[in-house]
Amino acid sequence: MLSKKQYSNSKRKALSKIKVGVIGAGGRMGKAIIQVLSLSKKSELSAAVVREGAVYSGFDSGNHAGIKETGILLSTDLQKACETSDVLIDFSTHTGFESILNSALANKKPLVIGTTGLTDSDKALIQSAATSIPIVFSPNMSVGVNLLFKLTEIAAKVLDEDFDIEVLDIHHRHKKDAPSGTAMYLKEVLLNATKRSEENVIYGRHGMYSERDQKEIAMHTMRSGEVVGEHTVYFLSAEERIEITHKAQDRKTFATGAVKAAEFLHGKSKGLYNMFDVLGL
Repeated sequence: MLSKKQYSNSKRKALSKIKVGVIGAGGRMGKAIIQVLSLSKKSELSAAVVREGAVYSGFDSGNHAGIKETGILLSTDLQKACETSDVLIDFSTHTGFESILNSALANKKPLVIGTTGLTDSDKALIQSAATSIPIVFSPNMSVGVNLLFKLTEIAAKVLDEDFDIEVLDIHHRHKKDAPSGTAMYLKEVLLNATKRSEENVIYGRHGMYSERDQKEIAMHTMRSGEVVGEHTVYFLSAEERIEITHKAQDRKTFATGAVKAAEFLHGKSKGLYNMFDVLGL
């Protein structure tokens, strides 16, 4: 039987929420994550980090995200965010990625990485950091997109060289990396499932070229309007066509997944995890 003090401590622990620091809080995804955290029963916003020189630094993060005040101001102080948070979510830009990873390491903070446009050397740093802290790294946090990855893997293994494979990635006109991180991960899924290599991949088509190779996988990119995110994998033969498509209608689908990932990491031991781990896929 628990003593009164043990019961009080147990109850306090049960009622306390996971404190989540959001890096890249001024951007589209950052604002969506703040909105999701404001409704969460398990976690709450503890810090909102923005880039140096951001004109909205000092604003209330809730007001900036289009909701009621949170009392958490947008700040450039990454160290303070580490000190006040149980878990960090990074949706900033790839240019500041290394310093953010180093801060998480120095403060032994679990880290959710949703930043896209990372290089192979960046990914090697993530692998190394995961030997010291728990990390969730995924090119896309959406539940639906992770199902897209799994369905693509199944289809590629079944269809393989009997079908031509093409991937189309459509995003809003403001997106800076192309192809998207999700499209690049789809490429990796396809290469692994069909046992092909990067030599079999082409990025767009222009001018005259030889007839399509049987093992070719083509990547195509569109950046137009305000499309949140759309990815389609095409499998085409002479007789039929199979399309596997995911269309995001609201950034909250990615934000919800990122918050799930942060909640998953809390209390986890060191290691590199992905959204399949978070979602139990």
